[in-house]
This record gives sequence, structure tokens and C-alpha cells, in this order.
Amino acid sequence: MIKKFFIVLTIFSLLSTGIIQYGYAESVPPWVKNTAKWYGEGLISEKEFLNAVRYLINNGIINLEQGTSEIPKIEPIDTKEKLIEKGIDQLEAKNNLTALEFFNKALERDPTDIKALVDKGIVLARQGSYKDAKAVFDKAIEVSESKGIVSYKAVVNAGIALSIYGDPEEAIKYFDRVIDNEENVKQETLLAALVNKGVTLFEQGKYEESLPYFDRALEIEPERIGALVNKANSLQELKRFDEAFELFKKAHLLTKDPLSWKPTFVIIK
Repeated sequence: MIKKFFIVLTIFSLLSTGIIQYGYAESVPPWVKNTAKWYGEGLISEKEFLNAVRYLINNGIINLEQGTSEIPKIEPIDTKEKLIEKGIDQLEAKNNLTALEFFNKALERDPTDIKALVDKGIVLARQGSYKDAKAVFDKAIEVSESKGIVSYKAVVNAGIALSIYGDPEEAIKYFDRVIDNEENVKQETLLAALVNKGVTLFEQGKYEESLPYFDRALEIEPERIGALVNKANSLQELKRFDEAFELFKKAHLLTKDPLSWKPTFVIIK
């Protein structure tokens, strides 16, 4: 009997690049194999994409039963709050598509729920749909402003999405909005704005300009790995090798994963 493989519906890039292991791969219809690519290119809707995934599960082509926890379903009695709670659980478990279904259902009940909007944006960003994520974050910002409580988590995540898909100048406006209102911002959100603005400047070749933002983040949290390694990267580009080396040594004590030492943007939860 051919061994069945398992798929965890987590990072969309795995789907779009085909890095998936299927049971009975020869039985996967050609139209299904192309669905992730089409969804990533915006040629089909989210509903059509989810239907293709359901087809694989319902026909036994993908087996989610062994080695995975039970995935909850949307129940008729679920309140909006329960739907969001279930979505967050799936977000934490990196079951992104399932999380998206819960957040979408919650937003059917209340299209202005800020928490559901922000978390939906996080799922979309994880899937690589950065423009869609940015639009959802902007919606969360708009709704929060109308309620008199700005969602700075949505602001910083919108900036990160902009940075990733190539609009750094606009992204910096979002980061500055967070930084300029730091007295009203949670520490994690402020740190994300500082580090990601620094990375955005780094990506533009503005190495000297990036340093104050990494320094400010390190004042708040001296062992912030993202600030340490990104400052080291900027110093290295400025040929300040001794200073960079000391920061890389400190980073090495905190994490020995060199993949975490390159400039990178991180959507915050």
C-alpha cells in the first residue's frame, strides 16, 4: 500500500511552490495542482481555493487525521466571540486556512470587528497575499479610528506588508505613525515599528539612517534578536566590522540559527 503523507495547511508559500507531500499523488487532478498558483496570482477567489483543498481532503488525497490535532468546525451555535477564539487557536497552531474560515465567518456576523480584521490580515500575510492583507489592515485601522481607538497593531502590520511587496516610502509612514504615538502603543508593537522601519531603510541602502531605530529598540529590549542582527547587518555594510562582529557574537549566544541573522520583516500577532 502506498504510504499516505500528511499536509498541515499552514504557510501559503508551501502550497504555491508545490512543496507538499500528497498521498496517492497520481490521483491529484491537474486543476487542483494549479489551484494554489492561480490563487497566489489572484486568478481565482479565496472560496474557489478553499473548495479545492476540501476536495483533496474529502477524497482522501490529503490525510489530516494522523499526527495532527482535531481541527474544529464552525458550529451553528458559535457566537462571533467563539468564532474568533477558534480562529486564534488555529492561527497559533499555524492552521492558516482553517483560521481564515473562522475569521471570515466572524466578519459575516460583524464586518467591523477589529480583532477579526487584524487576525484575518495576519493569516493573509502568512499566505503571501500581502496586498490583500494590507487592505484588511487598512480596514481595521479605519474601523478603529471611527470607534476612537486606533489599532496600532493594524498600523504596523500594514506597514510591514507594504515593505514586503515593495512600497517602502509608504510603509515608513505607517511605522512613523506608531513611533510618533509610542505613549499609546504596546511595547511589542512599538518594537515592531522600530525594527521594521530600520529594516526598510536597510533594504533601501540607507544603512546609517537605519541604526537609530535598531538602537532605540535595543534600549527598550537589549536582547531583541531582530534589532541585534539587523544593526549588525547595517554595521557590516558600513564596513564597521568589529562592531558588527560583537553584535553577531551576542546574537549567537541567543540563537544559533543563522537564518535569523538576515534582514527580515515579521508580521506581529
